[in-house]
Amino acid sequence: MHSPINDLTGRLLKKFPGIPLENARAQAEELWATPAFRISSVWLLSGKRSTNRINPYAMEFFSGGIMRRLGIRAVDEQFVCSAEQARELSDDYIVKFDRQAQGQNLTWNPGAVPLGWCLASKLVPHAATLDYVTRKILKNCTDNKVEARDKYYVAFNPTPDEIERIEKSMNIDGPAYLRVCTAHFFLACRCTPHFGNILTTKHGELISIDHVHAYFESGESLQRLFDFIDRHSELFNILGGVASLTEGDIRAAVDEIPKHTVCGQTAELREYFCQRLRLWKQLYAFKSKNLTVNLPQF
Repeated sequence: MHSPINDLTGRLLKKFPGIPLENARAQAEELWATPAFRISSVWLLSGKRSTNRINPYAMEFFSGGIMRRLGIRAVDEQFVCSAEQARELSDDYIVKFDRQAQGQNLTWNPGAVPLGWCLASKLVPHAATLDYVTRKILKNCTDNKVEARDKYYVAFNPTPDEIERIEKSMNIDGPAYLRVCTAHFFLACRCTPHFGNILTTKHGELISIDHVHAYFESGESLQRLFDFIDRHSELFNILGGVASLTEGDIRAAVDEIPKHTVCGQTAELREYFCQRLRLWKQLYAFKSKNLTVNLPQF
């Protein structure tokens, strides 16, 4: 296996050609020491990425079902609606739609006029994105951004004790954040967790949102993930949480996808994630015994 430190060093030198080699390597080693970065680096360091996209409507509902089965909160209410219906919704709802009206690239564009089939979800009360918390509550960075979505979170005013709980849960090296990262990876979500797609309540409960950017991947990405993780680490134990899922959980989550034409056929989705889960379990079991496994073909 190629050294990920060397690969990262090369990428940093390419992005910042003026920095010395030793500085680039030191930055690479610092990044590599962060468990959350190791998860996201699987795709960062991949030479070839799948372009076979999973139906985003079906994926959002399926992901919510898997998140809940992993003990991770997702949005409580979401549904497919027409653009006309979306325009009638109150500000209590977030509406994602494809601005090209092709139903592939669903994004939230506050203030934009909905087109085509839309994915609507009710705002989670008494919650805000980690990005908002960082900028407006903790004030850990210079806040020069103008975010239209900030208006949804202005009433989020946690107490000092609540802020302490929130800081603990949003620690990128902490178990709560890493559980969300690991779940996103299992779901093949190319949009890896960041502070804009995770909410927190005042009690520090993390809520995973935005699972529409997922692709049918080969088993190579899973193999790379397990290669990157030390089997004696806390992160490896978190990988075991996904390994505790059953194929029955996969089928049940698929069954929760609405029977709507825009969600398409779900048989391929069900079979893909059953296969992905089998390989995940196999890799986890073999890694725990310090063995290797030959990859099956997806």
